[in-house]
Amino acid sequence: MDVGRLSRELKDSLRTFGPAWLVMMADVDVASIVTGFQVGAAWGYIMVSVMLALTVPLFVIQDAAGTLGTVSGMGLGTAIKRLYGRRTAQLASIPMAVADIMEYVAEYAGIAVGLKLLGLPVLPGLLAVFAIHVAVAWSGRYRHAESFLLPISFLLVAALLYTALVTRPDPGRIGNALLSPWPLWRPGFDYMLAASVGSVIMPWMLFFHSGADVRKGLRPEELRPERLETLVGAIVSELLMVATVFVGIFLGNRAGAALDANALASALEPLGLASRYIMGVGFMASGFLALVVISLGSAWGFLEAVDFKRGTLAYRLTYVLESAPALVIVALSLSDLVNLILDLMAAFTIILAPLLYMLGRIASREDIMGSARLRGARAVAYWVMSALVVASGLIAIAASL
Repeated sequence: MDVGRLSRELKDSLRTFGPAWLVMMADVDVASIVTGFQVGAAWGYIMVSVMLALTVPLFVIQDAAGTLGTVSGMGLGTAIKRLYGRRTAQLASIPMAVADIMEYVAEYAGIAVGLKLLGLPVLPGLLAVFAIHVAVAWSGRYRHAESFLLPISFLLVAALLYTALVTRPDPGRIGNALLSPWPLWRPGFDYMLAASVGSVIMPWMLFFHSGADVRKGLRPEELRPERLETLVGAIVSELLMVATVFVGIFLGNRAGAALDANALASALEPLGLASRYIMGVGFMASGFLALVVISLGSAWGFLEAVDFKRGTLAYRLTYVLESAPALVIVALSLSDLVNLILDLMAAFTIILAPLLYMLGRIASREDIMGSARLRGARAVAYWVMSALVVASGLIAIAASL
């Protein structure tokens, strides 16, 4: 065993560690958790195989985003602007802005569920969260928010894992589900499949991962540990999503296939009286953490594309103008928050189409990526996985007609 080599590889891994792991963990946000609960409650163990299968497109697509940032030194928004010009960047900024607003809606909806679980007034609570989010974006103190919220979010994840274990999932039914074909072209399943895909692969992730690698200062020679971190993060992320499916099955046995905010209160029932409060605080912390990460990722991608300079009034106002409509939409949908989240997750699969195309085109350019460009098996995997992501949303629409 070459101890020196192992020591060098460990040092490289520690230096590159951060962006890929954070994007994967932030992916298991409140909207994704609620989606995991609902698909588990509605379709049971078959959704375990869906979540495990989604590890592949999650890794392949995020690997392309991370490789772009590490090798080219450009985030996705910057790359679009520099390589295809201002006009194309402005056109690309439209789906970026739409995706931002949709993502903010999903997180505010999750925070609203948390407020309901805690028995707090929802509208004043949402206004307070909105004000704090704008203040964090305006001041640029993202790291302070992350350092405070991450431990609370991990507490929620730990509680979900504990609940998933103590509810004792049936190994025999898990095995049967892994070997069973998916019931495609059934509207209910196709819709839940699209929501699952959208909850795992979100637009903000493409911008955050590529941009965070640039800001971390990663170099092309550090690509290997960065890619390993992406792979490990994808596996862990989807195992956590499997845990949400198990909890969803538990909820379905209690409350039936259609969940609402009150039904979610029993998700951590094995933890006793504290379950509602752990869930409520965890949802609020996880949702706000996602708001911060989206601000660092997708909104930065939009700002890079339209060439707003960091620190300017227009730069700061973007966060307000994108976040405010999301707040209004959630305030008007308080009676059906779970279905609002599911609709948004399913819609992400369609919104992703132009962004996946641009990422694939840029990541395939030899003049930008050199030997790390998408080619051969990696290129085939990227385009096939991207097509399947978008196809899941189109199939859901077609099956419902």
